[in-house]
Amino acid sequence: MSKFSIIVPVYNVEKYLKNCLESILNQSYEDFEVIVVNDGTKDNSQDIIDEFVKKDNRFKGFKKKNEGIATTRNYGINKASGEYIVFVDSDDDVCENLLETIDEIIETDKPDIVRFNAATIDQDSKNVIEQEEFSNLGGLEAFKSLMKNDLFVALWSYAFKRDYWLKNNFKFTDGLVHEDYGLTPYVILKASKVSCTNKVLYNYYVREKSIMNDKELEKLKKKAFDALQLFDENIVRINEDKKVSKEEEAIFKSYMANGLITKCSSLDGDLFDEYFLELKKRNLSQYLLSNTFGRKIKKLVYKLMPKYYIKHF
Repeated sequence: MSKFSIIVPVYNVEKYLKNCLESILNQSYEDFEVIVVNDGTKDNSQDIIDEFVKKDNRFKGFKKKNEGIATTRNYGINKASGEYIVFVDSDDDVCENLLETIDEIIETDKPDIVRFNAATIDQDSKNVIEQEEFSNLGGLEAFKSLMKNDLFVALWSYAFKRDYWLKNNFKFTDGLVHEDYGLTPYVILKASKVSCTNKVLYNYYVREKSIMNDKELEKLKKKAFDALQLFDENIVRINEDKKVSKEEEAIFKSYMANGLITKCSSLDGDLFDEYFLELKKRNLSQYLLSNTFGRKIKKLVYKLMPKYYIKHF
C-alpha cells in the first residue's frame, strides 16, 4: 500500500495532461500511486496516459465511458489503495514538495484531512489567498476557520485520509458538477482532526475564455442548477445526521445557503431570473445565521430585499 493515492480524472485535456502528470512524477516524496482515469476522452489523452504508465509503475491507467467528473472521482477512489487521497485536476499541476509537505504534517498531527494552499494563475497574474494555519482542529472549528475566507470548495487543495472517507461512505453525486461544493464542506464538518498549511503546493490555472456562446451558457446553467440540487441534498443529509450538533447544523446550513446566493450574483438576464425564482422557493433566509449584529442586518436585508442583497453584499 502506498502512502498517497493521487486521483487524476481525464477528459479531453491532451494540451495540458503531460505537464500535469510530469509535475506528479517529479515529486520529492516517492511513496505514491497515481490513479489516472480516462473518462471517455475523445482526444489523444490516452496516448499520454499510456506513456506515463509505461515509464513508471506508480502510474495506473483506467478507462471508462464518459460519465462526468463526479462519477470519475468516485471510480478513482474505489481503485485507490493509499493511506491518503489527493485529487489533481488534469489541466493543473502540483509543486514538487506537495506530498513531502503533506507527509510532514501527517507524521506530526495524524489528521483526517490536510488543507494546503494553491496559486490561482491566469494569463496575466498569479494570485495566492493568505489562509490561517492551524493544526488538529475539530471539524466544527476547522469549518469556522475555513468559512471565514470561503476556502472550502476547491477539492484539489486537500488530502483526505482514505479510511476516514470510506468509513463515512462519502460519495460525489453522479452526473452533477459543483460536486465539491456539494460534498467538501460536509467532509470537513465530520472530521475529528483537520490541519491547514499556508504553503502553496498546487497551481490552479484559469484558462482564457472566449465570448459566451450557447454551449457555454448551457454549461453555466447546469452548474447553477446542479448547485441547487446539491444544496437540497445537503439539507436532507444534515437533517438526518443524528451525530451533528445544533450549532454544527446551523453553521453548515448558513454556509450552504450563502453559497447559492453567491452563485446567483454571477448570473444575469433570464438565467438570473430563473435561478432567483428557485432561491425564493427555498426561503434561504431561514438558514442564514443571525448570531451577530452584522449578520442580523444582512439576514433582514436579504429577507426584505433579496435582489438588492445579492447585488450589494
